[in-house]
Amino acid sequence: MFGKRGSDDGNRFTPEFRQPAPAPVAPPAASSMDTAVLTRPTAAPSAPVAPPARRAVEAPPLAPEPKRAQREKSETYYDTKSQVFSALIDTIDLSQLSKLDPESAREEIRDIVNDIIAIKNFAMTIAEQEELLEDICNDVLGYGPLEPLLARDDIADIMVNGSRNVYIEVNGKVEQTGIRFRD
Repeated sequence: MFGKRGSDDGNRFTPEFRQPAPAPVAPPAASSMDTAVLTRPTAAPSAPVAPPARRAVEAPPLAPEPKRAQREKSETYYDTKSQVFSALIDTIDLSQLSKLDPESAREEIRDIVNDIIAIKNFAMTIAEQEELLEDICNDVLGYGPLEPLLARDDIADIMVNGSRNVYIEVNGKVEQTGIRFRD
């Protein structure tokens, strides 16, 4: 059907089989007289030839190490965040919060979270407290842990493959982030 095949009418294609070519035979050994004729005399160099000087070539700069989208956070951070978030949900009136503009709502959440941290006596640095405030505001008002990724212009794709497996595509390369969801 697709190749040359025989048909029932007797016109069958039969390939021709050829005998392999005989192996080449080595020529008979040349005598010393024949060798003299075959070789060319060469002139001896007057001075040794120095190898060409090598130039120093700079190596191309290494590609910078791709930074992780989010650094991995500790279990204590997530425990603290969970406790503060639960206390916030118990304290805040969500119907009143939904009536506020986003900036006012963020300030209200910030005040309540600062009060909760002070009441529960969590030992945190200012930077950790700011990060916790930002994460909780994103959980209540935005897309949660994905909010910082959505704000970046260099991310082409976000892939969530479970609560602890979040990947992003940056410059055509997929990399895992340190982002995780509560549940």
